[in-house]
Amino acid sequence: MSYKNFSEKLNKAIDFDRVLEKIAEYASFSCSKEEIINALPYRDRLKIQRELDYVSEALEFVRKGETISFAGCMDISYSVNKANKKMSCTPQELYEIALFLVTVKNVRETLLKSETKLLKDLAESMDVCANLYKDIQKQIDATGNVKMDATVKLKSLHKQLVDTRLSLNERARAFMKKNADSLMEVMTTTINGRLSVLVKNQDKNRFGGMIHASSQSGQASYVEPDCFISLNNELARTQSEIEEETARICRELSQKVASFAMPILSDLETMTILDVAFAKARWAYEYEGCVPTIRLSQRNLLLERARHPLIDEKKCVANTYALKQEQNCLMISGPNMGGKTVTLKTIGLFVALSHAGFPVLCDRALIPFYDSIWFDIGDNQSIENNLSTFSSHISNIANICQNVSNHSFVLLDEVGNGTDPLEGASLAISILEYLIEKGCTVITSTHYSQVKSFGKANDHVLVSSVEFDSQTLQPTYKYIPGVSGASYAFLIAHNYHLPDSIIQRADEYKKDNEQDVQRQLEKLEKLQNDVLVDKERFNKMIKQAHQIQKDAYQEKEKWEKKNKELQEEYEQRLHDMLEEKENEANEIIQTLKKQKTGKLHEQSEALHQIHVLQQENTQEEEKQADESLKVGDYVQIESLNSHGEILDIRKKEATVLVNGMKMKVKLNRLKRIQKPNVQKVPKKVHQDRNFTRFPLELNLIGMRVEEAIQELDRYIDQAIYHKVKQVRIIHGMGTGALRSAVWKDLDKHPMVVSKMSAGPNEGGLGATVVLLK
Repeated sequence: MSYKNFSEKLNKAIDFDRVLEKIAEYASFSCSKEEIINALPYRDRLKIQRELDYVSEALEFVRKGETISFAGCMDISYSVNKANKKMSCTPQELYEIALFLVTVKNVRETLLKSETKLLKDLAESMDVCANLYKDIQKQIDATGNVKMDATVKLKSLHKQLVDTRLSLNERARAFMKKNADSLMEVMTTTINGRLSVLVKNQDKNRFGGMIHASSQSGQASYVEPDCFISLNNELARTQSEIEEETARICRELSQKVASFAMPILSDLETMTILDVAFAKARWAYEYEGCVPTIRLSQRNLLLERARHPLIDEKKCVANTYALKQEQNCLMISGPNMGGKTVTLKTIGLFVALSHAGFPVLCDRALIPFYDSIWFDIGDNQSIENNLSTFSSHISNIANICQNVSNHSFVLLDEVGNGTDPLEGASLAISILEYLIEKGCTVITSTHYSQVKSFGKANDHVLVSSVEFDSQTLQPTYKYIPGVSGASYAFLIAHNYHLPDSIIQRADEYKKDNEQDVQRQLEKLEKLQNDVLVDKERFNKMIKQAHQIQKDAYQEKEKWEKKNKELQEEYEQRLHDMLEEKENEANEIIQTLKKQKTGKLHEQSEALHQIHVLQQENTQEEEKQADESLKVGDYVQIESLNSHGEILDIRKKEATVLVNGMKMKVKLNRLKRIQKPNVQKVPKKVHQDRNFTRFPLELNLIGMRVEEAIQELDRYIDQAIYHKVKQVRIIHGMGTGALRSAVWKDLDKHPMVVSKMSAGPNEGGLGATVVLLK
């Protein structure tokens, strides 16, 4: 069977693709999403186990509350291959490669600190390409553009561009002031990159130069006066040189990317494996799933409290499905719309998911290893091949019987259905016997009483059913092992108002044709069902008792932990207090040693302070600190004849400046007082201007509007101080709120000559070029 055909059968039979799409939503980037969506069961047990081991470690990582971020990870294979073919990457592509390498570095560091084993081995195999990242980061900014000062030449060209623009703007202002009467508007505009003015038609030839276009009204023309041409030419030439230098930088960086192509693509493959593992783990964690155990030697199957992923978790009924070692056929019966098909699909889906390396939504899953998986479920009527539903089913089952082995999994829905009941039942029994003898694991459903009787008499078959409430005539979707379900056809017919005479006559026909063995079997099943109901009620009571015990234990642990935390906090406070007092005492002793012996009264005062400190050690804890104290307050230190200004506050300790000396004092020893009015002696201040390298651009991306405007105002003031004539403000596009706020603030600034959106190579609408006086 081809890959495509098998995938289509899998998707049609058990909705495999729909489940994979739900899991893919937890992946972080396109490569891992695609990997999950295209997954299929493996035939190699080692591959299955490797995938499940990755998920197991990732799930344990998530359950411990640890976090890992794949933000910034993207499919950069196109850009890397492009560089490998000696083509130049764009600045945006280079930025994406650098961002990918940062993510690789972060993921690698996170996993190396974790307690995982296999995932840590994968992390260790990744190369963060630090030199390449540094080179790209040095010349490409966060907007995906080449930095204005990426090279000395580029910086010089940008300065030249600024100077030319300033000269051109000054010339334009002088021109407009002198010739205001000939202009339609006292403002300039840019046509094809050249600065022009809107001149009345009668004066359009008056100033020489070039006429670029006419206004919409036809009453004016866009003219580039003769006095603008030289500066416009110089501006165009400088911009062309900037583009050439930018292209050269991208070309060199692309060559470096090509030299790192192999480790980068290897990192991409490893990051895909890791993200797939964590996507599976996050899905399993959210829906309380588990990693299945695949066993080669044992044949028993167990899905404990299985829930179908496509059914609303609030409505889904959890069921436990189990087959013993000697049982290799699970037969499910019950009325139509009772949940037989959902049961079949759930078991088939979990077998397929586990063999594709995925977790399943169970409390515990033990699944044998199968070298092939086969399905015959749903209406397979083929118009193309002129096959009826029965013919199509038999054709598919014939193919299954010819290709199965003792390690095959077979899912058959309503085997033998669609033809004469007696012949269909006989054929179903024969097919099941053949598959059982082959040693396959078979999951099937049936309505035929003859097939149920066969199952009851065969030790390799577990007959089961889905529960149906005979009072409400509604399915409960509970799975009942060991009991074959009735069809409830007469009850359902009565509920739909079929005449009672017809139902009574049908019941008589049934009794006439029903053997005594069958009647006794139904009585036995009823008794067995009653025992199962009592057992379920007993298990529920035990579970509630266990939950009460578990809650009591958790509450006890919580209070013990709280008590331990309070004790540790108390001991730490005592330790900090003692250490503080010792430090203060040592400072006083050091002061005594430095003083002259003649100052007896000062030494006596210092000794008194030490005595006071010793007394405070026993009283310190009882005092309450003034919570309103803040940096800048003037305070008095209680028990010491000292006062000063608070420089810093950390936790419950303040740094106080006392007579030029810094002291660390507990807040509960400070009292706010009025600062003395001391006349300061004026000093002559010598101002030395520090000439430092001033950045020609400001990046506001990621800031709130208020924070960004404060930073912008501060930056513009510094630019004016350093006599910078042009700067670039990077604000990004986003919603446009930050860009709008920046422009409004610039309009109000008296030192701003003009502003404009940056060119395509300077950030476009994501940046603003500002000219200053």
